[in-house]
Amino acid sequence: MGRDLIAITEYCIKYDIEPSFINSLEESGIIILTDINQERFIHIEQLPEMDRYIHFHYDLQINIEGIDAIRHLLDKVSSMQDEIRQLKKQLAIGS
Repeated sequence: MGRDLIAITEYCIKYDIEPSFINSLEESGIIILTDINQERFIHIEQLPEMDRYIHFHYDLQINIEGIDAIRHLLDKVSSMQDEIRQLKKQLAIGS
């Protein structure tokens, strides 16, 4: 298989998680899976987020809805941090 995809079955075995967890993340729109020849795959670029979601769910006992809310808030914080950086640059240029 291509280097940019990993089979869900392999991923679940490696990280000792349930495939239903990954399916729930997809159903909630948190991740995107790819179907090829009746097998499901996750994109490699989503792996850092998956590690975070696994930690939230299995270590902190946060449900899918909570993960989605946390993801939304973290995205918002990141966006605001970018905006602050841009404003600081504008202030530095104008000084």
